[in-house]
Amino acid sequence: MIYTSAAQHAINIQSGDVNAEELTKSYLARISQFNPAINAIVAQDQDYSLFRAKELDQLSLNGQSLGPLHGVPVTVKECFNVQGFKTTVNYPPLKNYRPTEDSILVSRLKNAGAILLGKTNVPTLLADSQTFGPLFPTANNPYDLTRSTGGSTGGGAAAVATGMTTFEIGSDIAGSIRNPAHYCGLFGLKPTQNGHPNDGHVPPLPDRNVGYLDMNSTGPLARTMVDIELAYDICYRPRWDYLRYLPIDREFPEHKKLSDFRIGWFDEILGIQCSADTKKALEGMIATLENAGAKIEKVKIDRQLLGRLLKLWAKIFGFVIGQDFSWPMRQLLKLKFQRDLKGSKIEARQELYQGLSLNFKQFSSAQLEQQELTAEFTKLFEDYDFLLSPTSAGPAFEHNQKHKPIPIDGDTLHYTDYCFSFVMPYNVTRLPVLTVPSGLNDEGLPIGLSFAGPHYSEKQLIRFGKLLESAGYRFKAPPHFCI
Repeated sequence: MIYTSAAQHAINIQSGDVNAEELTKSYLARISQFNPAINAIVAQDQDYSLFRAKELDQLSLNGQSLGPLHGVPVTVKECFNVQGFKTTVNYPPLKNYRPTEDSILVSRLKNAGAILLGKTNVPTLLADSQTFGPLFPTANNPYDLTRSTGGSTGGGAAAVATGMTTFEIGSDIAGSIRNPAHYCGLFGLKPTQNGHPNDGHVPPLPDRNVGYLDMNSTGPLARTMVDIELAYDICYRPRWDYLRYLPIDREFPEHKKLSDFRIGWFDEILGIQCSADTKKALEGMIATLENAGAKIEKVKIDRQLLGRLLKLWAKIFGFVIGQDFSWPMRQLLKLKFQRDLKGSKIEARQELYQGLSLNFKQFSSAQLEQQELTAEFTKLFEDYDFLLSPTSAGPAFEHNQKHKPIPIDGDTLHYTDYCFSFVMPYNVTRLPVLTVPSGLNDEGLPIGLSFAGPHYSEKQLIRFGKLLESAGYRFKAPPHFCI
């Protein structure tokens, strides 16, 4: 029952095969059993979860339903505001911050009948591809407890992979949905850019009177594509008052089978190579698509374009994060990122510093460059429906809080290059990306591959993901958590 999809749970509740209270109790029992080893869920109110379940069961007895998630347990990333819970983003100055209202996404989940099991672990200020910090214990990968879950939706990915929840709502400004999905064997959807300060997401930090957020998307992680679609449809209906999640009516062909798709693929970026096991997973995916009759060919993306995109990501990220902090704090951030970027093939320290300066003319120039580079990059979709690539350079790595070079095929790769090089281009261009589990490597670690599509092609990506799932690309539960 635990690894049943949210969609199937909803059907079972509607038919009377199970009720919300017993389902919620089973998830809470599983959290009690496994969370101490994983540290995935960091905030709960079990009494309220059960109270909510009983309320929903009473509605069911009266023939009423709140919606497609009636009685279904879910979790959300700790950065989303939930009334009654703290939102700390693992950052000591916010350790006592309590929002007064729910995030719009949390409200939509509740209004659809979901039961919130809790909030999941994140790194400090969501600013890492691992999940650790001063307020919460380090999140451990369920396939190997010595390894990272990824970040910043690391706790959520681990919770979904261990069956402690049905699906998770996360966020992504530099792979924070995609890398955890990849490291934990899940499907993950980073939609076309949709993050917004008024969504009830932190950052931006609360009570700072700021309203700028770029390159961020919020989206679901799940074990099945039906749950990706269900969560997406519930959470991302148009919000007309803030002009968010707009229904962009783009004409995409409604491909019914894999043979209808045209796929371009690449396996290196700025000379950064992916691991041998990632290449093996790519080769398997390519063979699957070729055997199904799809058109698939290797693409060579202009090196100068990619270099400019990665530098631009750093500059815009500087503006996004810098608005929250005073001048002295921004100088400390410069020192931190100077250490983190030293030796990286992504030579972007100067651009990051420019962003942290909060100079309006440089900000305006960055916005113009973003528009121009996005237009240039998206020309690739004139020939292809999607672009296939690695998610990170390799599978989940051992806990590495000092950001030392990461072992890869008998050598090492710079931490930033390993974690971020393949994901950042799609944030700065604001494109939607679906991460798909491709199976486990010889060490039993998941490898997730990513498909990027044109802006607002989420429905087509979801159709494609379902076809791949039918072709055998499915979640494989971590062996020690199949109980």
